[in-house]
Amino acid sequence: MTVDFGKMGDCPHPLTLMEMAVDRTRLDDFGHPGRNEGLLPYVASISEDTWASMTPVARELAVDYLVHQLCVRLRLMNDRKSFPEIGQQSIKAPLIVVGPPRSGSTLLHNLISLDPDNMAPEHWLCREPSPPLALGAPTPARLQAAEKRMTDLFDLIPDIFITHPYMIEEGTSGALAECGSDILSLTFTSQQLWCFWGGETYRRWLLEADHTAALGFHHDFLQHAQWGQSRKRWALKGSDHMLWMRELALQYPDAKLIWIHRDLSQQLGSLASVQSILKGLNGHPVTPEARRAQGRRAIDLQLAAVEKAMQSRDAVGDEQFIDVSYHDVMADPLATIRRVYGQCGLTVSDEHATRIRSWLGRHDPTKHGVHRHSPEEFGMEAQEVNERFAGYLDRFGFGFGIRPELTV
Repeated sequence: MTVDFGKMGDCPHPLTLMEMAVDRTRLDDFGHPGRNEGLLPYVASISEDTWASMTPVARELAVDYLVHQLCVRLRLMNDRKSFPEIGQQSIKAPLIVVGPPRSGSTLLHNLISLDPDNMAPEHWLCREPSPPLALGAPTPARLQAAEKRMTDLFDLIPDIFITHPYMIEEGTSGALAECGSDILSLTFTSQQLWCFWGGETYRRWLLEADHTAALGFHHDFLQHAQWGQSRKRWALKGSDHMLWMRELALQYPDAKLIWIHRDLSQQLGSLASVQSILKGLNGHPVTPEARRAQGRRAIDLQLAAVEKAMQSRDAVGDEQFIDVSYHDVMADPLATIRRVYGQCGLTVSDEHATRIRSWLGRHDPTKHGVHRHSPEEFGMEAQEVNERFAGYLDRFGFGFGIRPELTV
């Protein structure tokens, strides 16, 4: 099936996208129907809010992205039926970093993943997860296909790499994956998708829907990645988990959920900047006015996500959660990891400590450029932010220009 993206007036219907994936793979089982629930509000958002302003190249990339996600789902389901051993894998006591975007969660996740007793999914595996690794190491062509899929997308927004220096250091394929933007995006359940091409319809769906089915897919994906590998503990990270903390805790009742916090003047300013860069996936330069508008939307969604996460935490109970300060991580990374591990009932081994020191020595976050942003650029004012985030400030002590004393 071919589509003339330059002439097309409407974004393809979800059923059309699914048909395109079936044609491409010659497979037709997408798995549990609930795992497609996000596709309809997402495509509706693109059609209502974004499609008319997208360039032909951006439209083609968007449709190719969506079809590829569906193709991955079809192949994963086919693997699961071909190899029943996949469904027998047990996912035990994962460590999951759940802090909001731009809170230092990627750094914390990387340091935890360096434990030789842990394993973490990589970007390439989420792009090209089939066939299972139990059947053999990935071929160079498979790795190159995963790399190309990411670079083709981000060629429109090269500044994104300054905000994610680990992608440069490790390559877009080798860098560690996120639960939301890399795994749950396969079920069209991801805040990153909202940043790419989504609008108000999709934002409401993210905040209001029950995401149990998507978390079920997340579990199945980990089974697929784990089959045939050494039995290790998963180290995971997903800022999107703020939107479905209750469902996450129910899916993994023995997990430790590590909530990282950061001064909101830094976190929200960085978040608004990154999301503004992602708006460039429409194919047009992002104007100062558009950046400012996206900054306000970023704050609004972040506030809603934080409030929902706190409500979910109240329902789940504090026992599953560990709170970490980004500023502690920056002041003394190893000491902070030791404290987190202690609260998990674990010990940082000598090898883990050595790996952390070595990794920190190789990774300078400003080596490939400085991510420049300021709260004022996005119309953020300290008093207003602190008033709006009063519940979060009262509970955890972090606000706009407000943070607890270092504990390391």
